[in-house]
Amino acid sequence: MLGQEYIQMQNFLKECDALIITAGAGMGVDSGLPDFRGDQGFWKAYRPFQNKFGFQDCANPEFLKQHPHLFWGFYGHRLDLYTNTIPHQGFQILKQWCEQKDYFIVTSNVDGQFQKAGFNQNKVYEIHGSIHTFQCTQCNKLYLANKFPKLTIDLQKFEAEDPLPKCEFNHTLRPNILMFNDWDWNSIIYTKQEENFDQFIKKHKNNKVCVIEIGAGTAIPSIRLKGDRILFDIENSILIRINPSENEPEGNKKYYNVKKGGLEGIKLLNYQ
Repeated sequence: MLGQEYIQMQNFLKECDALIITAGAGMGVDSGLPDFRGDQGFWKAYRPFQNKFGFQDCANPEFLKQHPHLFWGFYGHRLDLYTNTIPHQGFQILKQWCEQKDYFIVTSNVDGQFQKAGFNQNKVYEIHGSIHTFQCTQCNKLYLANKFPKLTIDLQKFEAEDPLPKCEFNHTLRPNILMFNDWDWNSIIYTKQEENFDQFIKKHKNNKVCVIEIGAGTAIPSIRLKGDRILFDIENSILIRINPSENEPEGNKKYYNVKKGGLEGIKLLNYQ
């Protein structure tokens, strides 16, 4: 039996004119993906890096210059993991809701799981880029990752073996992802996605909008800040935060807390 607050959330979800899904790393946990929550979480997934390199060290363009095989061991493994991961059931529940309304997806994840689950590419805004696109470190030209041979990775060291990804001019490639201390990220794809999202917000400025935030933490608050901005821009909106921790204080009429993991929280809200 659901409590009154859950019934209120379900009713708003059913009655709203538009739906915005905002998702952080916690969205992929139920699919078996790591969320790298701090260096301890990173080292759990990548033990050879323990006490040598942290997540911010590896997710950094400078790391590619200094340790290219370790860099591509980390990102090559992630690319392979994301390519072979099947999105969990929660994606399909969200998709059922979205098929009944106008919607948009905003995600800090670079894994492409929403597109893989069948969401419209034109309704996805990947604020940190995508691992499924490479960019040249010299000219910033973009390439589809699946056009390159799969990297061979020594899983004991997490080092990629040669040949590393290179463009037709033999320049080193990198993932088209916004990293730490990254001044060379080619954001052209994601600037267009952001423009599409801004048009969506303008379209629904006077409508009833439900934001569902899933697995977004405060350490890197990109998704949190997006949600706050949406609530500010759209008066008749609420945000439902699905997160086992880091919740909003109770009593704020704009925010509702579902203190669960991603899949469990989505199932609790399901009104189908």
